[in-house]
Amino acid sequence: MIYFTESEIDQLIEDDVPLGDMTTGMMNLSGKKAKITLLARNPMVACCTEEAVRLYRKVDLKVHHAVASGTELNPGDPLISAEGDAAAVHLVWRTGSALVEFASGVAGRTRQLVQNARAENAATTVAGTRKHPPYMKKVALKALMAGGGVPHRTGLSDTILIFKEHLLFTGGYDNLAETVMKMKAIQKERKIVVEGHTEAQAMAIVRSGADAVQVDKMTPEEFSACASVCRQANPGICMIAAGGINGTNAAAYAKAGADVLVSSWIYFAPPADVKAQITP
Repeated sequence: MIYFTESEIDQLIEDDVPLGDMTTGMMNLSGKKAKITLLARNPMVACCTEEAVRLYRKVDLKVHHAVASGTELNPGDPLISAEGDAAAVHLVWRTGSALVEFASGVAGRTRQLVQNARAENAATTVAGTRKHPPYMKKVALKALMAGGGVPHRTGLSDTILIFKEHLLFTGGYDNLAETVMKMKAIQKERKIVVEGHTEAQAMAIVRSGADAVQVDKMTPEEFSACASVCRQANPGICMIAAGGINGTNAAAYAKAGADVLVSSWIYFAPPADVKAQITP
C-alpha cells in the first residue's frame, strides 16, 4: 500500500487553489447543491480513486460510490460519485480528475504489459523502474501495483544493483567476484543484482556469486541464448530483461525465459479518458 499523507492531499488542493476560486466566487455558487460523477469513457484500470475521495472529503463532499484502485472498468462505468456544495465540487473537480486519469493510464498500461508477458510465461514478473516523472513517485508506484506490476527499485536505498559504471572504480567485471563477496559479507540478507550487456559479462556475473543477472538491451533471441548459458552454470540464477521493454515485445522476452521484465515504458502512458459529469 502506498500511503499519501494529509499534507500531500492538502498540497494537491493548494497547488490549484492557492487563494480561492475566483470564478465560482464571482458567480456566487457557494450554498448551491451539486453532484459530480467520474465515468470511464473507454476500458480502463482505475487508480488513485482513494486519493480523489480524500480530496472530495477535504471540502466536505459526501461520497456515495468509489471503485478501488485496480478495478477494471468498461465505458460508462462510474469511478466515483459524490455531492455537496457547488463551489466545493468545482474546487476539486479538475485536480481529482487529473490525478485519476494519469494514474489510471499507467495502471492500464501496466496491466497490458503483465497480460502480454504472462500469456507466454505465467511466472514472469513485471517490474517498474524508478524512471517515473519527477515528484510523481507515489502516484507512479501506486499505479504500477494497481496494474499488477511490482517496483523494481523504489529508490537507491532499498536494493543493491551494480552497474558497469560502479565497476569502473572496483576493477570491472574481472574483479566482480571480490566485489560481490565483500558486499555479501556486509549485507547478508540482501540479494545482489548486477547488470551486464554481453553474454561474457552475464557469465562473469553468474560466476561472481551474484543473485541475479540484469541483461540490458539484448534482443529476445540474444536473451534466450544468454539465459540458457547462465542457467547451465547456475540453475537458480534470476534472469532479468531490461532496456526497451514495452507492450510489443514483452511476450517475446517472457517466452525467452525472463524471470523479470524491467520497464519504464509503463509510466509514459496516455492518461485514461475520464468524463466528469456535474449536475445541480
